[in-house]
Amino acid sequence: MSKATVKKLHWRSKVQESFVPLGGASGELGLAIGGGADYGEFPFVTAAHGGGATVGDIILEIGGTPVLGMTLGDVRGVLNSCPHPIRIKTVSPGSSLCKDLRLYLSKCFTPGSMDCHLQQVIRENLYLRAVPCEKRTHVHTQTKGSEHAIQHRVAPSN
Repeated sequence: MSKATVKKLHWRSKVQESFVPLGGASGELGLAIGGGADYGEFPFVTAAHGGGATVGDIILEIGGTPVLGMTLGDVRGVLNSCPHPIRIKTVSPGSSLCKDLRLYLSKCFTPGSMDCHLQQVIRENLYLRAVPCEKRTHVHTQTKGSEHAIQHRVAPSN
């Protein structure tokens, strides 16, 4: 007799899409979020009023914008700037996709896979929003005979 193998479903098959309701007459959003890259976590739902998302769910997208790897302030900014009704994509945390951002980024995935692509999106968001940059012009520090120069990322001037 052969044992029946149980195939685990990938987290992407459990992604839920919902709309964030406005809470009553006050016009507040029916969703509160926590986590964020500044806490080493994926953004997640801390309170959900009126259905849609579930408390503890990891937020993948808000209004079509991938928010994994963003700081909590940036995620709130995306949430507050979206036109209503706000469409969000969430997934319940599990063994392969938990709230710990560092753990997920430390894993090795097959190049071209959904997880590998998601890691790249997270790294791009981290680099754009969490990496400090110096407000000074590029200083060429290459000495004769060396094959590299130190480059500084210059913040855009407003």
